[in-house]
Amino acid sequence: MGVLLLSAAALWGSARLVWIEVPPGTTVDGAVTGDLTGSDLAAWPTPIALFGLAAVAAALGARGWARRVLGVLLLAVGVWVLWLTLGGSAYDVTWTGRAPGYGSEPGEPVRTLWGPAAAVTGGVLMAAGGALLTWRGHRMPRMGARYAAPGTQRARKDPDTELWDALSDGDDPTTRS
Repeated sequence: MGVLLLSAAALWGSARLVWIEVPPGTTVDGAVTGDLTGSDLAAWPTPIALFGLAAVAAALGARGWARRVLGVLLLAVGVWVLWLTLGGSAYDVTWTGRAPGYGSEPGEPVRTLWGPAAAVTGGVLMAAGGALLTWRGHRMPRMGARYAAPGTQRARKDPDTELWDALSDGDDPTTRS
């Protein structure tokens, strides 16, 4: 689960980091722009980070084949993130030149390392988490009976611990007759 949390953090960070440093006065589609972050260039980093967080909760609540299906889905999404980042489609930007008044100052837009590196790291971690969940997910512990639906009966325990469990559940064992 920690791998998926790290993956979500890396993808969230990649959406906030600069992917292209833009010199002053450079225009994109006719408008002057500043440095372009991951969320400026692509819509997918933040939603996939949220998907990774939701997958942590789903993996804790699921068991058996449901965890394996989730693991395969996470593996596929992680590979997809790598394909989107390394394929260069995030860099499809139409540079329209220099804005009036900026003259011919030197400088071209430059790709940075840290934004795409964070996205690649997030994709690798998500794929690794998915592979791990597919391979070993059925052996991982899941949420216990304490989180089961109300009304389900538990097996009888030691009477001493039963009183403490009743207090933990919010019941007052002294009012029973």
